[in-house]
Amino acid sequence: MKKILLSLLAFCSFVTFAAGELNMDEVNKYVREKLNRDKEITFSYKINKTNNTLEGYSEEGKLVAVNSLKDEPAVAQMAGMKTKIFEKNGKLNPVSEIYLANGQLVVRNTYKFNRDTNIFATDAVIAYVNGEIPYSTDLKAFLDGIDRIQVENFENNKLALFTTYEINHKTQQITVKNGLSAKVTITKAVLSINGLNGTMETYYENGKLQAEIPTRKGVIDGVSKLYDENGKLQEEVLFKNGQKVK
Repeated sequence: MKKILLSLLAFCSFVTFAAGELNMDEVNKYVREKLNRDKEITFSYKINKTNNTLEGYSEEGKLVAVNSLKDEPAVAQMAGMKTKIFEKNGKLNPVSEIYLANGQLVVRNTYKFNRDTNIFATDAVIAYVNGEIPYSTDLKAFLDGIDRIQVENFENNKLALFTTYEINHKTQQITVKNGLSAKVTITKAVLSINGLNGTMETYYENGKLQAEIPTRKGVIDGVSKLYDENGKLQEEVLFKNGQKVK
C-alpha cells in the first residue's frame, strides 16, 4: 500500500516489546493494573550503552520495553521521548500521545475498540495496509476487535496530517482517509480487509475529485482516471500489478 496511499504516514508507534528480554505476561499485567488504577501511564525511553539497547521505563521506574539497536538502529531516535496512554474514557477508547525530548507533541492516536484489545499491537493495522505483513486468520481476529483508529501528526505543535482507519465489520472493508484535518481529505481508500482490493480516490484541496485509482492486492491495478478541478476527465491510465501499461 505504500505505493498507492499518497503521503500516508504510518503510526509513530510504541517501541516494540522484546519478548526475549522481558516477561511479557508480567509487563502486560503491570500496565493493565496501572491503567485500571490511574487511568494513565507514561513511558520514557533511554539508551543503554552497555547492552546497546533502547529501553522504556514507566514513571515508576518499571522496565517495560527493550529494543536491540543492532537489530533496529532507527529506534535510537526515540531516546529522550515519552509515550503517554490515557483511558479516561474507558479501556475501549484509549488515547496515546508521543512527545519529543523537548516536550513537543508529535503524534496523538485515538482508538475505538469493541472488546479488550492490546494497544501495543495496533501498529499491525498500519503494517498490513502498507503491505509489510500478510493477511492471516490471527490478523483477522485482531482486526475484529478494532472499529476505528485516528492518527494526528503534529509539526511545531500544529496539526500536519490527519489519518483515520475505519473497519466496517459487516462489509469486511477498511477505509483509510488521509488529510490536512478532519474536514479536509486528500486521499481515501476503501479496501477489502482480505486482499486489500478496492479503490483509492485523491482530492484537490477544494474537495473536488482528482483521481480514481483501482487497487488489487494493495497495488494499483486497472484503469486510473484523472480529473481537472472542474471535474472533467483528463486522462485514463492503465496499470497492471502496480506498473503502467504503455
